[in-house]
Amino acid sequence: MVYGGGVRYPLNVIYFNAILYNPEEIASPDDCILSLFGPPILKTKLFRFSHTDYYKKEMGEDLWKYFVGYNLIESPDRLALYKRLTVEIEMLYSRLGKRLLNIDVGYVAHEKIVLASTKNFTHRIYIDEGIYGDVQLMRKKGFYECLDWTYNDYKYDFVSKFFEKMRSLVL
Repeated sequence: MVYGGGVRYPLNVIYFNAILYNPEEIASPDDCILSLFGPPILKTKLFRFSHTDYYKKEMGEDLWKYFVGYNLIESPDRLALYKRLTVEIEMLYSRLGKRLLNIDVGYVAHEKIVLASTKNFTHRIYIDEGIYGDVQLMRKKGFYECLDWTYNDYKYDFVSKFFEKMRSLVL
């Protein structure tokens, strides 16, 4: 007798990007990725990326960020492909080996927010072809909760509202 066995396929998710850029170098980041993701259906406000200097040396000092969602409701197994393609786009928009555009692709699932990364770390799970999955937020009792490694800009109230709206589109 088998209890609870068998393969269970995941529900579809909705894809988003976290876009970091220097407006002196890139005028319209959405135009750079339009052919891959299509037109945005939801965006957060633009905000100054100032809580860390991690990208300053590579991308400059005046960095701005926003989250943008698309009408891409698909299987979560496409995350690695989308990350590889966004890395290629980042390379197209680089100068002297330095990125002018940083695209963090992720998805909103019913129970969590997942980002793709090219870097391994203790809390990241290997997906495919050099790409790792990184749970940034988990949904508990009707709200998104941060984890020890959640990026600071994922903790903003307006970002949480963005993810709630994205989640409602995939339900």
